[in-house]
Amino acid sequence: MTAHPRRTRARPLLLLLLLGIAAIAPGGVAAHAELEETLPAADATVEGSPTEVSATFSEALLADGSSLSLRDADGEDIAAGSLDADDPARLVIQDLPDLAPGEYEARWVAATDDGHLERGTWTFTVVAAPTPSPSPTPSPSPAPSATAAPSPTASPTAAPSPTAAPSRSASGGDASQTASGADVILPIVAALAAVAIVGLYLLTRRGRTTPPA
Repeated sequence: MTAHPRRTRARPLLLLLLLGIAAIAPGGVAAHAELEETLPAADATVEGSPTEVSATFSEALLADGSSLSLRDADGEDIAAGSLDADDPARLVIQDLPDLAPGEYEARWVAATDDGHLERGTWTFTVVAAPTPSPSPTPSPSPAPSATAAPSPTASPTAAPSPTAAPSRSASGGDASQTASGADVILPIVAALAAVAIVGLYLLTRRGRTTPPA
């Protein structure tokens, strides 16, 4: 029995169509958003409360349907985030409260153009930040003592020479009185001597002029 020519020609076309579908199918699966990076990293230990929690994916996400949330060890939601306005492939929680030490779980949902929703979680641990040791307080340096200006040396005042006490004569009289008495006596003596000399001269002359008897 001879095969129909049209059927024989259709088989290669059908085979090519099937091969094309098979090649496209893996590509469609690979187009789903894949989680590439988280902050904090999965299973990381963070000292002190982190400033934000984020998840970055391999492709842009849809704002409608994509979300990020954070739960504490008791399973209670404590914060929620959304698509980053500056990066459509990133979900972020920016208004993050201070996290107490403990374990936390981040949950994400990624919605893409192909209509698929991808979900996943990761955990991290927060520990208390180390308390910085207080730096030693430097002891205040002693203030430099002001060098006292040398006080001007007072010139030595000449001691007053002792006033000589007036000497007294042995008799206890005043020396000046003795000197004044001598000044009075000497002229008198001189006058008496002169009178005596004159009288003696007159007597001598008188004796020479008297005629002999």
